[in-house]
Amino acid sequence: MSLKTAFSIVVFVLAAGMVITLLVFWNVYIISDYHTIKELYMVTHGTPEVPAAGRWTVLAVGITFLSLVLVVLSFYFVTFLRGSRFKQQQKDFVNMMTHELKLPMSSIQMFAQTLKQRSTGPEDRERFLDAILNDCARLNLLLDHLLKSQQIEKGKLPVNLRRLDIGEFVEEFARKWPRPLTLRMIGNVEAQVDPVLLELAITNLVNNAEKYGKGCTPEVVMETEKNLVRLSIRDSGAPIPKKYAKKIFRRFFRMPNRDTRRQNGVGLGLYIVKTIAKLHQGSIDLTTGMVDADGWKGNRFTLTIPRSK
Repeated sequence: MSLKTAFSIVVFVLAAGMVITLLVFWNVYIISDYHTIKELYMVTHGTPEVPAAGRWTVLAVGITFLSLVLVVLSFYFVTFLRGSRFKQQQKDFVNMMTHELKLPMSSIQMFAQTLKQRSTGPEDRERFLDAILNDCARLNLLLDHLLKSQQIEKGKLPVNLRRLDIGEFVEEFARKWPRPLTLRMIGNVEAQVDPVLLELAITNLVNNAEKYGKGCTPEVVMETEKNLVRLSIRDSGAPIPKKYAKKIFRRFFRMPNRDTRRQNGVGLGLYIVKTIAKLHQGSIDLTTGMVDADGWKGNRFTLTIPRSK
């Protein structure tokens, strides 16, 4: 929280306290002593007796006025906080994008200059080219995430559903994945999916499992239950705190800890996964801590989609 935001909260609390205090004093004054009201009523009606309705009308007017003041004050305060939060999000986004673009670009430039300026053996040349291709893939994934995020915000993310064998799809994904994966296929099922979006969702989940899984090999599990198919990706990383269990699916949200900050990313992967799940009339859920009866600990993301009838 910034100093400006903290100061604004203190000012709002003090102002709201003053309005509430005025409201209380108004009630006490009207209920305990209404001599002024009697005099005004006698001047206008010729009798000192003030009907109960008259007293309650004055009381209601005062309460309504002070309540409106409190509502308007709250409205402007909430608007201010939203504006401050938006500005902070913009600042964080620019910082993250600068970091995410600068690192791979610097790496590509360094390896390209090395290849140009000196003669290298076949092994070094192959290693440098692999590094350049990996950084290019990282940049492509980042740009794809940004594009998908913009399409989601505009409601224009294209979805082309077709009937696929999910088991074969996952096995093909594992064969193409450049690093080891553990597969557990329980049953076989078909579903109406967009293969491009489904592959992107699994890619994001597996990438997260590799980044935060403390060097473990991610496990991909496919299960069927009644009219549903579940794809679970689990790792052996530090359990995600429960207070972040829902926040991690928000756009641009990243957990504020050292392990997260050390990894590349701009907080769009899980947001895109959640959107893809919704577009397939499914859901994405997180189970953290003790997950299985065998004592395994870590995080498990489960993508659930309807199976074909």
